[in-house]
Amino acid sequence: MENKVGIVEFPVRGGDFEHLGDATLNTRSIIDKLLSELDCYKLFNKKKEITRKFGICSYEAEANIAIHSFFGILKTLIYCNKIKCSAMDVGPGIPSLLLALTPGFSTASEKARGLGFGAGMGLKNIQKISDLFIITSRWGKGTYLLFEIWRDDLSDKDNRSIEMKIREIIELLKLEVLTKKIEVNLEREIETAYSCDLLSYVLSKAKEESAWLTVQTNINIVGVASIKRIPIIIITEDSFVPKETIEKAEESSIIIARASQDTFEVSGKLYELLRGN
Repeated sequence: MENKVGIVEFPVRGGDFEHLGDATLNTRSIIDKLLSELDCYKLFNKKKEITRKFGICSYEAEANIAIHSFFGILKTLIYCNKIKCSAMDVGPGIPSLLLALTPGFSTASEKARGLGFGAGMGLKNIQKISDLFIITSRWGKGTYLLFEIWRDDLSDKDNRSIEMKIREIIELLKLEVLTKKIEVNLEREIETAYSCDLLSYVLSKAKEESAWLTVQTNINIVGVASIKRIPIIIITEDSFVPKETIEKAEESSIIIARASQDTFEVSGKLYELLRGN
């Protein structure tokens, strides 16, 4: 029998990319607190994995509301055996669900694409990661999406490399730290990294607490890094980083560091360092 232990609900405004990710982050924070306090989760040793999966799926659902609709609600129910989330929006709806679920297909606006969205992988990411996925849509009315993350079907597979301190990475790669107004633990260790400019790919494939290499500099990279608990974003090719992105990173205690080399070169160097070469 299902035992509901918590309900969290947040509104999401269409076109509000500045606050994209806030609903997911706030919900995940509440879930983390609940899972640490509830008796039914005290002996469950995979809390981090279940919240990681929820964070990815929830952000993708939240992004779909912001990109494609006028307004929506992200509602999450926490049970002792699963986390259940629904994303209901008022908007144009989806004319073809078959196309919408086709990898690479997207109707995102040019603005959204310029911010790193529109890879056409959002719904597929949710479908792939979640344990239950349902979507319905009425053309001219809106879309309803439901996903569930179950606690009984999780995997802890992890291929680890050596660990390096953030301070060592900054020094060895000769990175310029742009976030000055925060005090972060530079002794924190990183064991892997991910290089990509498409936010949906970072959400689905980057490991938590890894380094992220990208040329994207808009404010939404901070939201994605927060969802994935990425402590350092490495901006390559000496790309310009807007003030609002730096300020948002400082508020979120995320380091933004800049490299003069291109992504290929920095990725290669970091790969060698993390492999102990």
